[in-house]
Amino acid sequence: MLITEIFHSIQGEGPYAGLPMIFVRTNVCNIRCEWCDTKYSFYGGKDMALSDILNIVKEAKENWVCFTGGEPLVQREAQEFVRGVVDMGKNILIETNGTISIRNFVFSDRIFIDMDVKPPSAKVTKGFLMDNLRYLRRQDYLKIVIKDDADLEFAMDFVDRHGDGISFVFQPAWGSDIRRIADRVVGTGYNIRVLPQIHKIIYGDVPGV
Repeated sequence: MLITEIFHSIQGEGPYAGLPMIFVRTNVCNIRCEWCDTKYSFYGGKDMALSDILNIVKEAKENWVCFTGGEPLVQREAQEFVRGVVDMGKNILIETNGTISIRNFVFSDRIFIDMDVKPPSAKVTKGFLMDNLRYLRRQDYLKIVIKDDADLEFAMDFVDRHGDGISFVFQPAWGSDIRRIADRVVGTGYNIRVLPQIHKIIYGDVPGV
């Protein structure tokens, strides 16, 4: 598996924010978001044996693993890695960009899906795979990073059209105004959490945290 980095930190995004996790960040992404904060994972990386990665995860004290990228699901051994984590009795949060099917990654209650829906400011050409919505469970959620008013309107429209029974996280792009997002969401009755990137508040906007 092509790995950018493996590190220990606090989960910074979504409803599981604040939990200590071991992060396995893969290399390579199949899209290029304009405001991506991990562009260093697009190239380079090192090839690690799956068994070595799983041994590192097994020896870690954390009970949670964050499988992220880049885009982790483009890795040939992604499903085998996820199954290995589940088999050792740990929980795994998969951070995916929504362009690849999650059908084969929801086979256990120990797996949690954090799936992006890319707004206009991301400027990506590969679209969200709508079929993924049918595989989301109660512990899974969709995340929309919001940079400007056009993104916010896109996000609200997406929830309007497709949000029945789905949990959402609206996250301000780093440096954007979280209050305007909160003000827009309050009173709607939608199942939306407005959350900043806690790891950046703690450590700053730096790699490897």
